[in-house]
Amino acid sequence: MSVQNGFLALLTQGPAYGSQLQSEFLCRAAHRRQLNPGQVYSTLDRMTDQGLVASAGATDDGLPLYELTAAGREAAAAWLGDGPADGRPDWDEMQDQVLIAASLDGVDALAIVDGYRAAYAERIRYLTHEADSRALLAANRAAELGAKAAIEWLDEVAAMLGAHPGALVQPRSPERPRRGRRPSAETAAASETATTEAAATEPAAAEPASAE
Repeated sequence: MSVQNGFLALLTQGPAYGSQLQSEFLCRAAHRRQLNPGQVYSTLDRMTDQGLVASAGATDDGLPLYELTAAGREAAAAWLGDGPADGRPDWDEMQDQVLIAASLDGVDALAIVDGYRAAYAERIRYLTHEADSRALLAANRAAELGAKAAIEWLDEVAAMLGAHPGALVQPRSPERPRRGRRPSAETAAASETATTEAAATEPAAAEPASAE
C-alpha cells in the first residue's frame, strides 16, 4: 500500500500523470531502486476504482492527468499525519512514509518519525518478553536487532529535521518525463470530438482585403 499512499501524498501538490508520479516517487523515496510502470498504472486504476483519484484532463501531448477526490485528500492527510497503521511496522513502508512526508512542504514529518519510533520500541518490548523456546528466541532476536536499527535511523532523521527544518523538502521537478500511458481509444475519440466541436463554433478568421 505504500506506493498508493505515496501517490496520494504526491498528488496533494496538484494533478500529475503516471510517469510523473513514478519519477517523483523514486526521487523522494531514494532508497527504492525502481518502480515498475505496470505497478504504477495498476495502482492508479485501483485508486480510481476506489474513488481516491479522478481524471483531471490531459497534458498538451495527451497524457491523462489524475487529481485527488475528497476521499483521496482525506486518505493522503491520514497517511501524512501519523506513523504506522498497526503494531507491526514495516521497514520499507517506514522509509517511504518518512522520506516522502519530509519532502513535502507543510507536512510534520517529525510526527510520523515519533509514531514509528514508538511502534518499534513497543515491538522490541514484545519481542524480548514473548520468547518461549530457543528457536523463537533466535528469531525474535533478529527482529529485535532490525527494530533497533530502525530506531537508530529514525533518530538520525529526527536530528536532521530538528537541526535543519525543511532540509529534505523538494519542489515538484520542472523537468517532466515525456513517457506515459496514452488515453484509451474511447477517451481519445471523445477528446477529438470535443476539439472538432470547439473548432466548429469558433468564428472564421477574417479574409484579408485584396489589394486594389
